[in-house]
Amino acid sequence: MKNLKTLIQISVLLLISIILVQCSLPEDDFIENIEDATIIGRWQAVGFEEVIRYEFTAEKRFSIYADSAGDFPTLDEFMEENPSLTGLDWFYEGDTVVVDLNFGNFSRLVPVFKCDNDVIEWIAEDNSIHSTFYRESHDISECN
Repeated sequence: MKNLKTLIQISVLLLISIILVQCSLPEDDFIENIEDATIIGRWQAVGFEEVIRYEFTAEKRFSIYADSAGDFPTLDEFMEENPSLTGLDWFYEGDTVVVDLNFGNFSRLVPVFKCDNDVIEWIAEDNSIHSTFYRESHDISECN
């Protein structure tokens, strides 16, 4: 009987330990950082800041070009001016972002988030850096 009581106590302590480990702060921080690491939003491509913005919605990627004054319309303004453009479909395939460029052509790049998720280095299949994007509101010079 004493062995049974000891076994139950050990089991309860083990269960409590498992629950506490599952609720630890570092894991919560990790989950929060994953949620912040999203490509949804408006991005500038390094070297093309004055020409184009890429805006990702939940399912579409839009290429928005500067007007003659060098300004970029919002996505809503862009869609009003270009109602026939529907954007390009995109999705995750594992850790790879796949953009359907139409007619059987696909872009397949792995995003590597840097600088508090404000910068993305897009990695090609050969592990080279394809391009670097940064959020429209971010100062890229602050990223090392």
